[in-house]
Amino acid sequence: MPNPVCRDCAASATTPDGEPIEGLPSEPADDEPSLTPCETGPNPVIVDGARCWRTGSDDAWQLSRDALDCDSCGEFVDRHTDTDGNTLAWFAPDPAGGVVQTRIEPDSAPALTAFVEQFDGTTPVRIELTATASSPVPTDQPAIGLQRVDTATPAASAPTFEATLLTAEPQPVRFELPAIDRVTVVDATTLPTFADREPAMRAAYYRTLAATAPELVDIDALRPLLTAADPQVRYTAVRTVETVVDVSPTAGLGLVDALADRLADRELTALYAVRSLIHIAEQHPESVADAAGGLTGCIDTGDSLLATASTRLLLYIAEHDPAAAIDATPALASLLSPTPTRARRQALATLSMLAEPYPEEVRPLVPQLCSLLQTDDAQYRISCTAALGRVTAEYPDAAAPAVPTLLDQLAMDDAELRGNAVGVLGDIAQRFPTDIAPYAEELGPMLDDDDPTVRSNTAGTLARIADEKPRHVREFVPDLIELLEDSWLRSRVHACWALGYCGDDSAVDALDDARHTDPSEAVRDRAAWALDRIE
Repeated sequence: MPNPVCRDCAASATTPDGEPIEGLPSEPADDEPSLTPCETGPNPVIVDGARCWRTGSDDAWQLSRDALDCDSCGEFVDRHTDTDGNTLAWFAPDPAGGVVQTRIEPDSAPALTAFVEQFDGTTPVRIELTATASSPVPTDQPAIGLQRVDTATPAASAPTFEATLLTAEPQPVRFELPAIDRVTVVDATTLPTFADREPAMRAAYYRTLAATAPELVDIDALRPLLTAADPQVRYTAVRTVETVVDVSPTAGLGLVDALADRLADRELTALYAVRSLIHIAEQHPESVADAAGGLTGCIDTGDSLLATASTRLLLYIAEHDPAAAIDATPALASLLSPTPTRARRQALATLSMLAEPYPEEVRPLVPQLCSLLQTDDAQYRISCTAALGRVTAEYPDAAAPAVPTLLDQLAMDDAELRGNAVGVLGDIAQRFPTDIAPYAEELGPMLDDDDPTVRSNTAGTLARIADEKPRHVREFVPDLIELLEDSWLRSRVHACWALGYCGDDSAVDALDDARHTDPSEAVRDRAAWALDRIE
């Protein structure tokens, strides 16, 4: 029968209204073919707050606990038996739907294996041994990771299972199946905490538990260990936090402040504190912004692993809250070097992100950024030109000394690099068109580039040159006219802009056509403007 209630517990059964019931359950009749709801008497009844149902007859009835909150005894019978009518004993609702067995008195290795495989290895269970069995360690504490370990041994050997007992010092144990009397799933909230033990012992306990079942670690119990006087305890605790939040970032939200305090700790402790904050930031970047201040010191240690982790965390913070990361600009700048490393790439990417809202803070770094354009690493130069572009958009003169180096990027294979370089040259041309005009012949061929951003940025740069020095651009009027048919909206707008400044009559027909037929209002308006200038 499913989820049977013993006679002692049944003695306290009441009706739903709290009235006591008469009689006690008995053994099922030998000839009873299946569960049958009791036809008379109260049903359901309540035992210790749990709904239970009476099955059988008035003379021989049994009491079972409802695992699925059924509305009738008939529904209880239907849902607490399998398709063949066999009862499902000791089971409860599965959060994913259906039911799971929560207790077994195993009579075979396959039965126990099937029971274990309902759960993952982090589900705690209590293993009870037979009266004659012996164990080198007490088994009164819950265990995790129960699994069979002898599948490759001779069939004559007794099936062997192993688990990790959650004693003060978690340890692996093995049992042969005949010694196992009962296995019961344990509520995770009842796991031992050993709060009365020394910090070092508690730290070691949670570290071992996290290595096997991080979901079972009480994250709040780690807070006092993170501030312990013993540096080894703090290190063990922060490593445990990192293991837990790697699986569940949300679990660490309440420890962000404690982790931030560990950024000033020894380098290894700080490293795992940063890694913990990274895991949290991946899902909750807003929650770690206040930790940015401590990352400067981590970068300044000179430890490469710590610098790599710190710049990665700063990148998350800068993406979500640039203001929180802006004070780290000097530390990030200290990493810039023509030899790319992961930390330097992340530092450069962070500076590029900060340059958009705070170009004035990154402007002093322009000479360093320009020097990075000499490296052979294309991706590094892409990040560099992106940062330069965000500064020169506000301060066009900032990168003027780097014009020759920027022109060298126009021949590179990477389209993003070419597009960024042309964009920076266009920013410089906005303020100093006469400085860029001599290079128009190098820019003009880029109007036919395969990449739309390169074409668009080139047309925009030529337009700024043509505003002051149209004679340098007029030889590219045929290419600009052809660009009026480009699929890229910005390319067509910039082409109109450049043609208007060039003032060449040969563009009138094409511009007139664009004014009347282009699907974009922005293009039609700019074409009309260009025609007004030419005519």
